[in-house]
Amino acid sequence: MLDVLANLERIEDEGLKIKIGIVGIGKMGKGLLDNIRKIPGMRVAAVATQNIDETLKFAKEIGFKEKNIIVVSLNNYSLKNNLDGQVIVFSNLSTAQEKKVKINELDIEDKLLITDDSSLIPLINDIEVVVDATGKPEVGAQVSLSSLLNKKHVVTLNVETDTVIGPIFKKIAENCGVVYTVSAGDEPAAAKELFNFAKNTNLKVISAGKGKNNPLDRYANPITLKEYSKEKKSNPYMMTSFVDGTKSMIEMACLSNATGLIPDVRGMHGPKVNTKDLVKVLIPKKDGGILNNLGVVDFVIGDLAPGVFLIYTTDSEIVRSDLEYLKNGSGPYFLLYRPYHLASIETPISIAYAAIYNEPTIQPINGLISEVMTFAKKDLRAGEVLDGIGGYTCYGLIELHKVMKEENYLPIGLSEGCILKRNISKDEPIKFSDVEIKENSTLFHLRKIQDFEIG
Repeated sequence: MLDVLANLERIEDEGLKIKIGIVGIGKMGKGLLDNIRKIPGMRVAAVATQNIDETLKFAKEIGFKEKNIIVVSLNNYSLKNNLDGQVIVFSNLSTAQEKKVKINELDIEDKLLITDDSSLIPLINDIEVVVDATGKPEVGAQVSLSSLLNKKHVVTLNVETDTVIGPIFKKIAENCGVVYTVSAGDEPAAAKELFNFAKNTNLKVISAGKGKNNPLDRYANPITLKEYSKEKKSNPYMMTSFVDGTKSMIEMACLSNATGLIPDVRGMHGPKVNTKDLVKVLIPKKDGGILNNLGVVDFVIGDLAPGVFLIYTTDSEIVRSDLEYLKNGSGPYFLLYRPYHLASIETPISIAYAAIYNEPTIQPINGLISEVMTFAKKDLRAGEVLDGIGGYTCYGLIELHKVMKEENYLPIGLSEGCILKRNISKDEPIKFSDVEIKENSTLFHLRKIQDFEIG
């Protein structure tokens, strides 16, 4: 195991810091900003936010001094409260080069820069690692592309973008000599740890996945979940993506693309089963389980949440005997599980691995294995605009990429802003031919390049 803390302490002792930019100061971004302040060898140099006042208030609450804060706006922003620091408004800057020159004229050494323009973060010379904590596919596409081209490592919490264009980002990162990685702490990375352990010890992976944290309701929307979101202190759109199952589909597509494991059926099985019975359920049908294939991703509803699992077997009678002796069960199927994932609390691990070792935590290995289809959440009319992940119009189900490609299905990460050409019935899958897509988006252009170069 690499000793991350020892290396971070060495960096700190040398008077250096890994300088980090965070795009998105919501629930995950706030936790990350606070946590990194206490980690040796790291410093958040800049953050991009949709609400400068709220972020400024939060930064001061967790210990940033006003005199060490610089607010930079491209939107003629005016602070509601006085700031004992700098407030700078950039105007008439239309190109990335103009922005880059202007932002790097500022002295941000030992300061926190807060901006309402996410495009500035990748342009700051001092920043080594950019963290995408937005969950927005188009924003993620723009931020990650600019960061990689500006030779910044990218650590993304935005699996919504990764499952659409992760492979092209992996390729761009390799060409630029930097790292593109999904963050430690989310379920895909936590499950990938179990997968790596199993493969490294010559165990045969049968299934792997996550426990679903919320009740499943495909037709949930931000209005029906308004009170539940308040109770959980979560954005109602994000909560909708959890409850309608789309987020689990995206997370397991990410795991599939990083491991080669596949969904056994469209949408996965999602059985209601507690941890102790996993080895009886997510195993082949011939042995009393529900699986048609070996080596699959899935999710379960039960007491495992918020953890992850992996079911394995072995062809070796000696190894099986050892597993039984070590109280891992009686076989032939055995369970590994981690009863937690810590989300952005674990992101600094990925930051360190990228910046110190030039190593990713989890990324797509060979193009897309799985994707997430778009389904109508209700009857939709021609001319309606799809509102994407966590909204009122659609939900997602995982499917093999080759099926998506053959049948021309629309990935849900590309759905936001698409205009329907025809009426679509509730629960009907939506195809590229059913919509007018936003062709001016960075996400769409990168997807076209990826389809051509990687497949």
